[in-house]
Amino acid sequence: MILSLIDINVFIISRIILFFISTIFIFKAMQAIDFSKIFRKNSGDQIKFLFMVIAIILGYLFVDAVMSIFEWLNTLL
Repeated sequence: MILSLIDINVFIISRIILFFISTIFIFKAMQAIDFSKIFRKNSGDQIKFLFMVIAIILGYLFVDAVMSIFEWLNTLL
């Protein structure tokens, strides 16, 4: 059994909450990028779908990296 300072359930709940928060912020930040030159005219739905998929992937990667560091620090203490 691994001794830890904080219960693992706290990290699981934190991952879920931070995933949704980071995904929203990444989606809003990505809307500043102009992809209208790459896509056809009147393809706003496709651009938003692409932004949603990329934001979900980046949100997961960001939260996984941050929470992995916190979990590693928790096992060290």
